[in-house]
Amino acid sequence: MHWDTWALLSILGLCAAVICWSAWGFYSDNHSGSSGSFRLPLAGGGFLEVPHPPGLEIGRHRTRVRR
Repeated sequence: MHWDTWALLSILGLCAAVICWSAWGFYSDNHSGSSGSFRLPLAGGGFLEVPHPPGLEIGRHRTRVRR
């Protein structure tokens, strides 16, 4: 195969990997139990748990606050 075919295949593979990684992140966020706090990953490992106020929607796209 020519080098441009390998380049195209590697770009497509990278795009597929990013799409799968994003889909897994959205899936795990949607199917995690509501624990009453935000769980933020730390760079050195572990998590930081930040409590959220009552009535706040949980998820990646929070546009409204329920009242």
